[in-house]
Amino acid sequence: MAAAVAVLLVAFGTRMLAVGELGVDFDEDDYLRAGQLYATGIQAGDPGVFLRENYRPEHPPLSKIVTGLVLTPLPQAIEIPDAPTTAGPNKDLPEPHLTAARTADAVFGALTAFLLALVSPLAGLWLALHTWSIKYSSQVMLEAVPAFFALFAVVLSTRAWRPGVAGRRKAAWLAAAAIAFGLACAGKYLYGVVGLAIVVDWALRVRSTEEGWNARLRGLAPILGFLVLGALAFLAADPYLWPDPVGRLISSVTYHGGYVGTDAVQETGWPMWQPLVWLMGSVPAGWQKASTFVVAIDVLITALAVTGLRRLWGEQRVYALWLLLAFVFLLAWPSKWPQYILVLSAPLCLAAGLGTENLLRPAWRRFLAAIRRDAAQTRAPTGERTRTRGRPLRDLRGALPWLAPGIIALLLLGIVPLVYEALLSTTDMQLSSLRDGLNGGILRESIGGLTGQIPAASFELGARSKEVSYVGADVLSGTQQGFWYGFNSTATYLAFSLLWMVLAVGLQAVVGIAVAVVMERPGMRFTSAWRTLFILPWAIPEVVGAIAWQDILHPQQGLIAQVMGADFPYRDSPEISLAVLLVAATWMGWPLWMLVATAGLRTIPRSVTEAAELDGAGRWRRFRSVTLPLLVPLLSAAFVVRGIAAFNQFYLFWILFPNDNTTTAATWSYQLIRFEPFLYSVSAAVNVVTVVALAVVVAWFLRWRSRVERVAFA
Repeated sequence: MAAAVAVLLVAFGTRMLAVGELGVDFDEDDYLRAGQLYATGIQAGDPGVFLRENYRPEHPPLSKIVTGLVLTPLPQAIEIPDAPTTAGPNKDLPEPHLTAARTADAVFGALTAFLLALVSPLAGLWLALHTWSIKYSSQVMLEAVPAFFALFAVVLSTRAWRPGVAGRRKAAWLAAAAIAFGLACAGKYLYGVVGLAIVVDWALRVRSTEEGWNARLRGLAPILGFLVLGALAFLAADPYLWPDPVGRLISSVTYHGGYVGTDAVQETGWPMWQPLVWLMGSVPAGWQKASTFVVAIDVLITALAVTGLRRLWGEQRVYALWLLLAFVFLLAWPSKWPQYILVLSAPLCLAAGLGTENLLRPAWRRFLAAIRRDAAQTRAPTGERTRTRGRPLRDLRGALPWLAPGIIALLLLGIVPLVYEALLSTTDMQLSSLRDGLNGGILRESIGGLTGQIPAASFELGARSKEVSYVGADVLSGTQQGFWYGFNSTATYLAFSLLWMVLAVGLQAVVGIAVAVVMERPGMRFTSAWRTLFILPWAIPEVVGAIAWQDILHPQQGLIAQVMGADFPYRDSPEISLAVLLVAATWMGWPLWMLVATAGLRTIPRSVTEAAELDGAGRWRRFRSVTLPLLVPLLSAAFVVRGIAAFNQFYLFWILFPNDNTTTAATWSYQLIRFEPFLYSVSAAVNVVTVVALAVVVAWFLRWRSRVERVAFA
């Protein structure tokens, strides 16, 4: 409890800081106006205002009613004028009404972090520091209230499934969860995804505990009661529906289907995977003051969440379902507004908390082991202790002449360029200051700044100075946090690189392994000829293959356009651009996987698969349970090599020049120094962040590989 209270204080402090510093955002004027309408009715003693008013009726009114209750004790202010949904933010909002409404949302946001801290203190801390959660629970938005009730519903449902809870106690917990679920929906329809997660988890529990269809149907019957009670709670919290429940509900829900086709949504040009972009970066620099957020570590939270997903599924499955279903919905839903991220921030932070524990536990064990080792050496006789301590130094002196050439090459070709790029990323060097930078300005400013001799200036994208200036961590933090770079956050390039690495390598591996398995089947004829033919796409240099695909995919003169008899403007759509890029990359990369898988298949003793076949395992079961685990040690090395190559893929993107949202970090890094304004320091920062990201991914993958290998050969 003490840890949860500490998290509550941190969460409330970060949100109150944002309340005072955040500028007025889109929709704040709308929801503050809705609160004003309710407050005016309450002050006039008119309860009918709840049946009559619901400004912006496309959203249910619970959050707006909360705002109205907060504004009621305040003196009336001039009513905020009505404006179209596409209008920009109204900067002239009344005070103290704006601050009071923001503070109410901040309280709900802090309580959400406190509630999550009761489940896992680390998870609550991550939610307290998550910048997107801070921003949209510290402004007059619709997110804070339903986010709290959504988490409350899941927490209550998990209490019902604890060991020893049964009968009326279980029913009471589930009934309370249903009410909280209904209140979450009454705050915003999107948060109803938690009800789906609870229902799916409930169904999986019934399936695992009940045998026979009749027993399972009886076990699933209470789910209907859960949904009915949730619907009643939703209706009770939405008095606007009472005069005409069906008509007003249909009008409210169907509004969204038309809204996604409006210019306001279409003109953003954000790709289907834009939610991943928001998760891979914090609130972009330029959206708020530099002092608004204590730290900007959203990308770290997302990375830790990935490492904790497996444990989340095993220990808190309903949260894993919540995270999965919400993420799938955000990918599918055409509107990609960043505030939608709050629908999954709680389970995301819980996964990050579990991932943090996974990382800290081995480090703690190693620390204790080191203490025990030192203690053992201390107790050892003096002579033996001296021999033990001196042996590693003697071994190193003997090996040093053999290691020296490699160490020197590593320093000159790897470490020194990386250090130089790191120093460059602490400056603002661009084309206008190139002469000064090459004449020693980079070392002068970076070393002077790092040693405290030169104060850090603020980095500005539009500056055109002729001299290099030290800007400290502005560029590095802005790159990982996300500059707002024209049409999107710069985090889009890191997010797309990771997405591309997973999809491209995954498709290549599936095709290559499938072909290898087919080619190794007994009775297959002309296998050598087929392999020779199949290897040609991989043998062709990537730039040549990319040029060939450029001819095929040309929007006007390409083969596809000729066959279609019309233009093929794949660059206009990020989703189509991704699809054609994946086809080209798979064609060029799958032969390598075929060769690797073929080599691995030939190392598997025939007796192993024959034994599985005698045990009654079918073809798919033999592949999944026998062949694939034995291939993992060989395939894992290929995954690392091909993953790094895919993350840094350049020629395919540079030649095809797809949609701006479908560009790897390596390609964008080159564009930064190839085109105006020639941002050399930002390009260097991208390279540094890329190296760090790849190092983390490779370390995680190698750790996973070691676990899989232990299982495979146990």
